[in-house]
Amino acid sequence: MAKVAILVPYREMCAIAQPLLEKPISHIDEVCLEYTQTNQIETRAQELERDGWDLVVARGLQAQIVKRSVKMPVVEIRITTQELGRVMLDVKKELGLDCPKLGLIGFSNMLPDTSQFNELFGIQLQTYIVRGNTELLDAVEQATRDGCDAVIGGDIVCEHARFIGTPCRFSSSGEESLQDALRIAERICYAIDLEKKNSAEMDTMLNHTFNGIMQVDREGVILRVNRACYEMLEQSPDDLIAHRIVDAVPGIHQRVLDDTLYFGKEVYAFLIDIRHKAVIVNMAPIRWGDEVAGAILTFQEGRRLIEMDSELRRELYQRGYIAKHNFDKLNVISREGQEMVALAKRIAKYTAPILLTGEAGSGKSVMAQCIHNESLVRNNAFVPLDCSAWLPETLDTMLFGNYTTRKDSPACMVELAQDGTLFLSHVEALPFETQYKLLNLIQGKFMHNGSNRPVAAAVRVIAATDVNLAARVERGEFRSDLYYAISVLSVEVLPLRRRREDILPWAELYLDEWQEKYKRYVHLTQGARQFMMDYDWPGNIDQLNSVCERVVLLTEKRNIDEVFLRRQVEQITPKLLPGTEKVVLFKDQKAMEIAELLRKHSGSREKVAEELGVSKTTLWRYIKKYGIEADYSY
Repeated sequence: MAKVAILVPYREMCAIAQPLLEKPISHIDEVCLEYTQTNQIETRAQELERDGWDLVVARGLQAQIVKRSVKMPVVEIRITTQELGRVMLDVKKELGLDCPKLGLIGFSNMLPDTSQFNELFGIQLQTYIVRGNTELLDAVEQATRDGCDAVIGGDIVCEHARFIGTPCRFSSSGEESLQDALRIAERICYAIDLEKKNSAEMDTMLNHTFNGIMQVDREGVILRVNRACYEMLEQSPDDLIAHRIVDAVPGIHQRVLDDTLYFGKEVYAFLIDIRHKAVIVNMAPIRWGDEVAGAILTFQEGRRLIEMDSELRRELYQRGYIAKHNFDKLNVISREGQEMVALAKRIAKYTAPILLTGEAGSGKSVMAQCIHNESLVRNNAFVPLDCSAWLPETLDTMLFGNYTTRKDSPACMVELAQDGTLFLSHVEALPFETQYKLLNLIQGKFMHNGSNRPVAAAVRVIAATDVNLAARVERGEFRSDLYYAISVLSVEVLPLRRRREDILPWAELYLDEWQEKYKRYVHLTQGARQFMMDYDWPGNIDQLNSVCERVVLLTEKRNIDEVFLRRQVEQITPKLLPGTEKVVLFKDQKAMEIAELLRKHSGSREKVAEELGVSKTTLWRYIKKYGIEADYSY
């Protein structure tokens, strides 16, 4: 049952309405009837809304003000056609004219349809619609100038008409108007009752499910939250309701929310960390026709995350078991690079193993660190191990240790990575026995070498390789069950030549690091930057890093041009001259051609220029550009 407030601008209307309210009205539980001045109507409506009233009945300008002030539904009191018709006949009779011209002045929300009045009542009716009290006086004067024999309106209209000597008549809302308004209010209250019933049923259903459920509007503002969600988020209603979800719930990013609210995408099963709990979140758009009106989010609690104590974390940091890189500092510009990072971010939150593939030096270790720092175990250890750097028996012992009864025995790498991440580069180098133990670890079982008592393990494994593991499986060189286990999720770390827009950001990152370390500062010319973009970087970011360090250390001037940069690249990646053991320090095809001709003609630039069909000056420019300074006398 609803609560209805009737606010009227004239005391006489209270006397008319009171008898109508003596009989019970369906779906209306309580009625408040008040005379309210227009300058107080906004404040009063807001008070009623705060006190839990459901609907307001008001007239004219007051109804317009209430609509702007509160979210409650408003029923407008309109003068009925019958009431206004009687006024017209009375005025016509008083004027004694056969077809008087009458001016009807008022607000659009209180007047009935008057299109047939001229024919029905034998009058010339001119209607003046106003938007506020300040326009009423002007409307009276305009009606007088238009030759109206009389005007019809409210108190202000009649008072000003009498002042300027124009005949007038008050248009009141009588019993019929109020009855019509109450009938409309009754129907709306019936709808309110249905909505309350549906809302109560929905709240009961939501509050007795074990999943957290939340509703947000088109702007991402939280509208409704069930009890399980409050408990899961450990926040009160005041902390959530009417707040933006990206501010109230950590882990909900604006980009993910926009995908649902603006593009209507469902977001399925992404993980967030809420007070050391892994919470699975689904997000679905609420569609209203072709528009998205908001979204429903469901929250399901996963396993509780265990964070190592501060003393152990400090020890692991000192031993270097910490991931230094994160996605926020990777300045990825290329479309291919952004897609790679987006995939890595999406899978980082899960605990399933990840296989990183890619060429040597492409940045698989950097990617593994970024994934760890994006994961829910970011505050725990990141333990890396190069499987190709150790003998098989040493590697096995480093990973799984030896069973001993000594309490002070050193922890193996799997134990150090407990509740964190174990990163295995060159995983293809693991011997078969160790591969089987790694498979058990992925399945949640850990056993020391020499022990027959497995214990539970929670280690996130990230493996990396620069070989084709599937081919090794085909040849029987790698366990197929382990391959399928570690490749549940996989990311190809692209070489630099496939994402050239990312070369300069990486170069700037490394140059900044080496400049800070050696306190030597350099600047790349446009030619040097273009050379970096055009070069294929077969050694990928490892090669790029080495070149950046070399440039910072060996430059004799601040500006690094293309010639000097090319020389440093070629010094790091020399090439044998065909048919000899002589090392030449250039890689460009044009440079190789010139070097061959210089060798052929024993260093004669004149003969080389003639064979190339260029001038000696042009040949000199080529030699300078490519830095060709080898001994050609052999």
